[in-house]
Amino acid sequence: MSTNRRPGGPDAAGAPYAAGSGGTHPADDPEGDELRVLLERAVPQLPAPARRLEQVRARVRRRARRRAAGLSVTAVLAIATFGLLAPGLGGAPGDPAPPAVTSLAPPASVSVPTAEPTGAPTGGPASTQAPPPTTAYRLYRFSALSGLGLRLPPGWSTLEPAGSDANYVSSQGLGMPKGTCVHPLDDFCTPLVRTLTPGGVLMMLRISHNQGMADKIRLTGPRIGAGQVLTSCRTVGGVAQLGATLADLSGSDVTIEATVCLAGAQAALQAEVRDILMNATFT
Repeated sequence: MSTNRRPGGPDAAGAPYAAGSGGTHPADDPEGDELRVLLERAVPQLPAPARRLEQVRARVRRRARRRAAGLSVTAVLAIATFGLLAPGLGGAPGDPAPPAVTSLAPPASVSVPTAEPTGAPTGGPASTQAPPPTTAYRLYRFSALSGLGLRLPPGWSTLEPAGSDANYVSSQGLGMPKGTCVHPLDDFCTPLVRTLTPGGVLMMLRISHNQGMADKIRLTGPRIGAGQVLTSCRTVGGVAQLGATLADLSGSDVTIEATVCLAGAQAALQAEVRDILMNATFT
């Protein structure tokens, strides 16, 4: 019996082969490969079991919680570090804490102690403490003007130049350097340290002796009225001027001529000056 196969016939396994090529294996067949790919694409992908999906979701949730916790810890550490390093929040030892973080309790009443002057005795009150400020008027007497007394507001100053028949009162500082007012303009000296500020007052008081005039003033009362503003008054900031003549009620021949330069025309300012002059006294 002959064992030769007919060219182009099946092999021992019944698979066809190509004549003259020695035969072809099915795995090397391109058509078979394409068939397998088409079958794999046609077969649907089955979903994962429900339990498997739930486990996956649980893992995702745990990761999210861990991530959030990590971010919170990082934020707390960052805030704490900023509080230690930021200017104004940290400070040298002994510095007072910022008001915003000192306390959350209601504020308590604070008593500020008064420091004792150096060298004060410890057994009793110190005798060098300054008296409390006062707003009361003070009585000032001019010895060169026959004891004329004027009640002056707090802070007002006076000037009594030696060898002069005129004295001065002002709501500001007064000063008369040597040679000042030798020949005053308009016969009105203005010995001010600085020009008048708004509402300022400069008053010149001059003594004279005239029995007839003194008797007349005692009958009619002090004469106080508005006058023409002198150039010398304008030079130091004055915008209004008052004039007055006062007399000693004791019957002497003394009269006092008052010339007042005002750096303001307010009624209240003029009323204050009139009150000072109307209440003048003599010793």
